[in-house]
Amino acid sequence: MKKSKSLLHIGLMGALLLTGSATALADEAELVPIESLKPAVPMVKPILTGTGGSLILSDSPESPKTEGAYYRDSVTGSFRVFWHHQNMTGEPLTVAVAVTNESDEPVMLFSNGIGLATDYYPDIAGQVALADFMSNHAAQKKEAILQPGESYYLTALTENTYTASGIANFTAYTQKGHRDAMVTVTTLGYKEQPANPLDVPVLTKDMHVRGTFPHADRTGTLEYNTSSGNSLIRISSAAAGPWSDSMPGEYEEGWNAVDGGAVINNGNYGVMYHLNVAINNEENVKRVISVYDNPSGGAGHYVIRWGKDLFRSPFVNYQMAWKFTRFTVNKKGKTVAAELSLTGGAAGPQTLYFTNSDVK
Repeated sequence: MKKSKSLLHIGLMGALLLTGSATALADEAELVPIESLKPAVPMVKPILTGTGGSLILSDSPESPKTEGAYYRDSVTGSFRVFWHHQNMTGEPLTVAVAVTNESDEPVMLFSNGIGLATDYYPDIAGQVALADFMSNHAAQKKEAILQPGESYYLTALTENTYTASGIANFTAYTQKGHRDAMVTVTTLGYKEQPANPLDVPVLTKDMHVRGTFPHADRTGTLEYNTSSGNSLIRISSAAAGPWSDSMPGEYEEGWNAVDGGAVINNGNYGVMYHLNVAINNEENVKRVISVYDNPSGGAGHYVIRWGKDLFRSPFVNYQMAWKFTRFTVNKKGKTVAAELSLTGGAAGPQTLYFTNSDVK
């Protein structure tokens, strides 16, 4: 038996409709040349802590040319799945996540946020999916009661050359006793839904990463002092190498359950950063704080939650910075909860710039 949840193709118009009135529209955004924010002082890097359940990352093969499975592993309790695949099979393909109960007792499957979109432009698919996920991941919903051997499918019909990008939180409990339950997750693409996703062979990986990681979230406290003037912090910088400017605790080593061996999720795709941003006003007057996002490693469409507001960027490249918020602080300053993640199809790092100016 199969339990399915289908999401039809979501195009660019869907990007404007799905995110709701609480989201700032891209055409309201302000872009400035990145040179106008320089020089900027690097901020003290916060120590990040891995939190939340495990993360399954499915990004390889990123552009499958045939039907097949992309990744498969077993997880227990709470977990997140992030997947990003461009259909290059030459015809429509259903890109899906399947969750299978391989145990001998019923398992209850709950979701805590699902974002899934398809688009011709990979970074728009990633932006719509992340914005939708961030707008609903606080609410828990029962998705299925899986009997032994039964699978739940989350699907998106994806046109040829289009990309399916998704991010979803799940929790699996035993129906009896409500204990954390083990389930098997398979990401796959098919023309006809298989009776058992575990029977679908896994395709050979490409240069991109697939794997399972210990934690799906990072938490920490970031401090901006107004006396520092223009300041910056890089998020989702490379984990290692000459371009790395990563924060302590930002990256965790994962494993590839299909091919074996350790893997690193460069950019931390699928990882949500939960930051308490402390604005310390060290002057005796109110100050206007502006915060910008610059994709210093490339380009794309991005999503940031700042306090209660969810913001979506227009297309931004490395030469520009997106001014997504502006607010006034008094002499005591303030602390704001921020949440962001690198969208599928976009490049990192996301460099946040903080500036302050007189109140006019």
